[in-house]
Amino acid sequence: MPVFSRPAVSLAVLGGLCVFAPLIEGGTTHLPVFITRFTVLALFVGWILASMKAGTITIQRNRLFPVIAVFLFWAACSAIRAPYAAPALQWLISLGCYAALFFLVLHLVDSLDQVWALVAVALVMGALEAVLGIYQVVVRDFSRATGTFFNPNFFAAYEVAVLAVALGLLGLVRGRDGRRWEQVAVALSAGLSFIGFLLSQSRGALVACVAAVTFVGCLRFGRVFLGILLLAVLLGALFPNPMRQRLMTVEAVDPYAYTRVDIWRNALQRIADHPLGAGLGMYRYTSFQYRFPVEGTIARYAKRAESAHNEYLQIGADLGVVGLAVFLAGIWIFGAEWHGTLNARLDAGERGLVIGLAGGIMGLLVHAAVDSVFHQPALVLLLVLFAGMIGVVKRVRTSAGASTWAVPFPYRSTRVVLVGALAVLLALLIIRPAAAWYAFDKGAAEMRDGRADQALDWYQLATQIDPGTVSYHDAVALTEATLYQQSGELRRLLPAIEELKVGLDLNPLDGRLANRLGTLYGLLANRLPSGEQQATMVEHAGTYYEQAIRLDPYSPFNYLELAKIRSRQGRESEADAWLKQAIQYEPNFLPARILRAELAVGRGRKDIAVSEYRESVKIAERYRGQPLDSLERRYLEADHDRLKRSLALAEAP
Repeated sequence: MPVFSRPAVSLAVLGGLCVFAPLIEGGTTHLPVFITRFTVLALFVGWILASMKAGTITIQRNRLFPVIAVFLFWAACSAIRAPYAAPALQWLISLGCYAALFFLVLHLVDSLDQVWALVAVALVMGALEAVLGIYQVVVRDFSRATGTFFNPNFFAAYEVAVLAVALGLLGLVRGRDGRRWEQVAVALSAGLSFIGFLLSQSRGALVACVAAVTFVGCLRFGRVFLGILLLAVLLGALFPNPMRQRLMTVEAVDPYAYTRVDIWRNALQRIADHPLGAGLGMYRYTSFQYRFPVEGTIARYAKRAESAHNEYLQIGADLGVVGLAVFLAGIWIFGAEWHGTLNARLDAGERGLVIGLAGGIMGLLVHAAVDSVFHQPALVLLLVLFAGMIGVVKRVRTSAGASTWAVPFPYRSTRVVLVGALAVLLALLIIRPAAAWYAFDKGAAEMRDGRADQALDWYQLATQIDPGTVSYHDAVALTEATLYQQSGELRRLLPAIEELKVGLDLNPLDGRLANRLGTLYGLLANRLPSGEQQATMVEHAGTYYEQAIRLDPYSPFNYLELAKIRSRQGRESEADAWLKQAIQYEPNFLPARILRAELAVGRGRKDIAVSEYRESVKIAERYRGQPLDSLERRYLEADHDRLKRSLALAEAP
């Protein structure tokens, strides 16, 4: 029996999490993350207190628990040595939350009836998400269905997982008292989930769907299912459908669609460079050092792979080969646990359930090899729920699964205080990022309304609540700079500089912060009279631009600004070298070509100036009339007329 006197309470909470998790952009924003974490914490504390009241903590033995403990320990070590602590801590809390949820499912769900109830919730949610996706495409004219998720790929992963469970149950009756309407509901959920998956047009989910459906179909229906699957794939390839249409047109619509292999190769390079990992959650922050070119685009190095689009490679890059090995060992052990469950004394419905749940997990794990599935809380919660329910089935149906470890833990007031204090500490860790984000969001709203002074107050409050998050210090600095532009008061630049220095100390991997410090010191230098103080500010600006280049070596803007500084200091050859480096990385970056030509005119190097002028004009003509985004327009900004006049004057006797 579960620890709580009313099992319906714990079941309702777990089912509620299953319902709530995907409702707000898949649970990725601060509010759903806070609610999910707080709910899991409250449920776990309730379990501890109820166990204390019963006098014993009874832990169900599971072969995954030691692996999970080792993985969490290694993740904690990685978080401690991470260069930027704030995101590492948040990732560690998330991992702990997922582990606690798995533990709770195994300990609070005590019967197959409760398992069936949770499965019903998952099937209903999949069907409702699919209905919303169909409405989006058919009625709202969305190009791709997203459901309540912000990304159609994650919506598709959710639908594939639910589809696998429904296929596992299709055609089976739950025991002798099964009702026909249940099978109709299962078939309806399967059909709607499949339609939702098709309307998402997700290439990664297509791979996951084929793997999950093949797995479930072969175990349920035997080899004959392979023939049915091959026929379905053939029909999908021959006859028009949303998935086929996307596969045929994706390259024309998205020039970055086929860079996944480059991203994966890039991730492997990170693992080779940091075999013990760069630090938990550091993948996106080390991406400045690991940009790679996308040929055929105006800005070759503009894109940064902030995720590996392969969760296994990302785990390897963040946690190193040790972390990846432990994670893969966990998958292997889970497979053994599932196989043991499947060989237990199960009726047809229970066997189909175990196969379907494993198929849903397989779909998510396969999709994780081609996309950032583990970054989506709703998908991870679904995976954890499915794995936990398989564990419950094993416990109920096998003698091996009934093994427990009992620890005497009678009620003591000191223990209650200790548990309460620990719960409060964890609650504060959960509440703090949400509260800080609320203040930050209020500040952003004030900025949009043009009230920079009020925005500054909210941003400063955010830094006080969560002083370790760089984006809040950055927001304060940008607001101070905005107020400087509005008022011209030089005093506004000093706190902006200090906030950026704090941010750079917190996150020494972000070259954008160093770039902004260089910009602010340049503004200070321009406002000071000529002399030693101005020269000091100019040197500070150059120092931070050099740091920005070290942190983000592929951004041409840092080279351009540093070249301006060095030219101002009379170091013309050094300025030319920086501009040549910028052009080498980004041949279409015309501001660097124009400045290099202008400096060459001043140095009497007409050959260099003419060469850069001609190349710049040729590039501008090549892209004339093409639709450009804001970054591409900055790349192609060039005053050719002014340079032409300078060349003409240089030629004049």
